[in-house]
Amino acid sequence: MATMNYKEVSAIARKRRQANISAYYKVPQTDVASLPNNLTEYALKSSYYDAPELEIIESEAPTILENIKTRKWSALEVAKAFCKASAFAQELTNCLTEVLYPEAMERAQYLDDYLARTGKTLGPLHGLPISLKDSFITSPHPSSIGMSRWANEPTNKDAVMVNILRSLGAIFYCKTNIPTAMMMAETNNNVWGECINPLHKKLSPGGSSGGEGALIAFKASPLGVGTDIGGSIRIPAAWCHQYGLKPSFGRFPVTGGKPSIPGQEFILAVNGPMSRSLESLQIYCSAVLSAEVSPWQFDHKSLPIPWRKNMIQPAGRKLRLGFIGAHDGLVHVQPPVQRALDTTQKALEEAGHEIVNWSVELHEIIVKNLVASFYDLGGTAITELLTPFEEPIFPAMQGYTIAAKAELNVSQMRSKVIQRNELQQKYLDAWNATATDDKGPMDGIIMACSPWAAPRLGATQKDFYVGYTGVFNFLDFCACTFPVTFADKSVDVPRDMKSFHQLSEIDGRIQSDYDAEFYHGAPVSLQLAGRRLEEEKVLEMVEVVADVLKQAGVK
Repeated sequence: MATMNYKEVSAIARKRRQANISAYYKVPQTDVASLPNNLTEYALKSSYYDAPELEIIESEAPTILENIKTRKWSALEVAKAFCKASAFAQELTNCLTEVLYPEAMERAQYLDDYLARTGKTLGPLHGLPISLKDSFITSPHPSSIGMSRWANEPTNKDAVMVNILRSLGAIFYCKTNIPTAMMMAETNNNVWGECINPLHKKLSPGGSSGGEGALIAFKASPLGVGTDIGGSIRIPAAWCHQYGLKPSFGRFPVTGGKPSIPGQEFILAVNGPMSRSLESLQIYCSAVLSAEVSPWQFDHKSLPIPWRKNMIQPAGRKLRLGFIGAHDGLVHVQPPVQRALDTTQKALEEAGHEIVNWSVELHEIIVKNLVASFYDLGGTAITELLTPFEEPIFPAMQGYTIAAKAELNVSQMRSKVIQRNELQQKYLDAWNATATDDKGPMDGIIMACSPWAAPRLGATQKDFYVGYTGVFNFLDFCACTFPVTFADKSVDVPRDMKSFHQLSEIDGRIQSDYDAEFYHGAPVSLQLAGRRLEEEKVLEMVEVVADVLKQAGVK
């Protein structure tokens, strides 16, 4: 049987999505071009929601869970509110792929009945709507990962993480948009189309968990789950002004998900939570990694490490934080990000925390190895799935087409592994060398998540750069984003390009692209990284930093 063209595949998938939404909600048809930049504010002030719905969707996970537990809200009315919000989010941002409303409402009713019958919640996530990146398999729904090959193919077995979250009481109601093969820093593909940032409609929500970032920023999800192989959680979380945890490999189950490059384990893909609330991430992690759940019993690559508390010892001590400022050795940050870095450093120092100026000496070679590995290992794996459907290759993915013409041999692969291991050890040795006679090594590293606060739509097609986040994937360190501020045209003035010394051609283009008027209102976030398997400590450190910024009045 002849293979369909990608346009035919897309038409079928989009028709299914629209039908599944229309069966439940009549969403106002809106010309997005005529709306203000901040689509989230527009939606919240529109007449689309009633007062009870607004109260629900503007609440964070801790409040939702408590109100369901005390029966102030039913799980069903919460599920309906977020389903309704997700329908509007789809209309304005194109953030959804699969729609799971019938299952969500059936599950919510079951949980309400269970609570009424037993007087107890099913688990710590009882009734919480959780959105999932498209790569998480929720059978029988397709898991396209932005490719025609999978867009309309039913699945038959849920991912391990999906089963675990369901056992904890979570409700799944939608899956979210991604870039082709989940291998771009913005969310666009030939099946579902381009997703835009609800906090600034002319900007990208990031990738590859960009649909998650957009949905959460729209307040149509209290908590979502994304994946990260080069920044795919942290880039969308940062560009959509939220917290996003990229764990080390082994902390969370990965079995049963749809990978971008099947069979490659040179750079390990992980999954983690995203939310506007740091406490929501902490609730998620402690629930999934509890001794009662023991996910390592169901995923052979999960490590038997239950979630720990109070990892900063002695409690309340000041932190020692490495700091990477204006650039990472290859690309400078744009002015709003520079201000966020300066503001954060000043607030931390004034609060008594120690800042260590961290060298980026190893970053350039790490980033080059990271990007080369994606192309070398993903070339044929990705292009051979696109070609039969005549799918155009996005400019940011041309490297895969080139790499597909010459696959690595065994000797070359061994050489790559040796160099990776050496670089990982060098970085750890440098970290440990920050110890002094009376102080241990630094606790973490704070740096930008990308050169942009959030780039204009399509910008990363020409200037693809994930070095700020990808370095920690290469090292298998854990990291979490945190919101800082918003771009302000009155203070974030462009650099003087006549005196600016660019580190690379892409550096010059990214700086030249900055327009204070255009980027006004763009969300600005940073990330904090810890060593491998220090997820608990990272979230505790982020909480410290967030409190310092709050006390300093940073907005």
